[in-house]
Amino acid sequence: MADPVHEEKPRGLGDWRRERASAFRREMFPYLRYVAQSGFAMLLAAIGITLLAGYAGLLADMPTEWPADVVGVALIFFASIYTPLRSYLQPADTVFLLPAESGVLSANLFPALRKSALFGAIRTLVVFVVFAPLYALAPVTADAAPSQPAAWAALAAALALFAAWNTYAAWQERRAVSATARLALRFARWTAVLLAAAALLTKPLLLAAGFALLAAAAVSAAALLTPRHRLPWDRLIAEEGAVRRRWLSFLGWFVDIPTEAPPAASRAWIAWIADRVPRDRRFAWHFLYAKTFLRGEAFGAFWRWCALMAVIALFAHSTAVDVMVYVVGMVVGGLQLTELGRIRFAEHASVVPLSPDGRNMAASAVVRAAGLAAAALLWLVAWVPHAASAPTWWLIALALALGWTGWLLPRRLAARDEEEEL
Repeated sequence: MADPVHEEKPRGLGDWRRERASAFRREMFPYLRYVAQSGFAMLLAAIGITLLAGYAGLLADMPTEWPADVVGVALIFFASIYTPLRSYLQPADTVFLLPAESGVLSANLFPALRKSALFGAIRTLVVFVVFAPLYALAPVTADAAPSQPAAWAALAAALALFAAWNTYAAWQERRAVSATARLALRFARWTAVLLAAAALLTKPLLLAAGFALLAAAAVSAAALLTPRHRLPWDRLIAEEGAVRRRWLSFLGWFVDIPTEAPPAASRAWIAWIADRVPRDRRFAWHFLYAKTFLRGEAFGAFWRWCALMAVIALFAHSTAVDVMVYVVGMVVGGLQLTELGRIRFAEHASVVPLSPDGRNMAASAVVRAAGLAAAALLWLVAWVPHAASAPTWWLIALALALGWTGWLLPRRLAARDEEEEL
């Protein structure tokens, strides 16, 4: 007879998810010490100290025209729309777990959705609590700010509830059958969050809460009218794979680790640049690296980062902040470009009659071209609003960015051992 004390309990789907989450953390944790050793933590600390000093400066001397309404809406918007959902699903699960779809929903995804909604509400509350002193002090929003503690609590609760609803709306968006429908629902959700945040921060609370409720109801109704999967297996598996690749890509900035092959994107609006590479055997690796970069995930992350830095620079209206944004943007953007040096072409090695000589030089040339172009364009975006002021700091920042992306990073990439890369 089996010993009831030592008898092993049957594993459920909830245990399966916890085991995969634990395995993912065990896989990633050993690499984090390299991140700490690289000085990245010190960079984050320096950025945090700078932001804290700027925050204290605004509290001590609030400018009359400081755009607290725009800043507040942007902060609430970005805090709310982030709706991660870790399913830990893998491609083989569509074979082995498909018969247990109901169990996967109840034991795996619904708890993850509740956790995401809770964290989204807490994250939005924290952002609002930090922003509230500036919101009440700034002349632009002083009249719209609540005057009683109960009104402050009601406003915070409304923002938190709307952030939690955003997680539900994002789940309905994931379930949409059509990719076009998903994009339309995402645009509607983001628009609703943006308008609701603007209304709650600038209009009377009751009127704004009613508007936010109507916006949420409209987006939810549109999602219900859209054909949906009960459980979007392919979408969740693709998202899980993308999260894993992003983690490996980030850790790859600090230590050489194996990466997974990312899917290729079309990007016809930019991929044509690679076709301008001369049709010569000497430039074959240049063409291959340029095409891989422009259609891969590295370029997607790079251009989104540069676009974010450009938007921040346009709305900052401060020379010191814009210079700092430009320098930080180019440092991080340059690190993203070095991802190109870790690309493997193992699946093509036996069919492409190319010598491995010159691979690193070709990769460094692509990194140099992309880095110099981004440094020049982002510098123009950040500098133009301050063109009338003294250009000294701007010229120094441009020189540093050009040296970083046009000389130091390509030089380090070209100097790597060719055999190690193969």
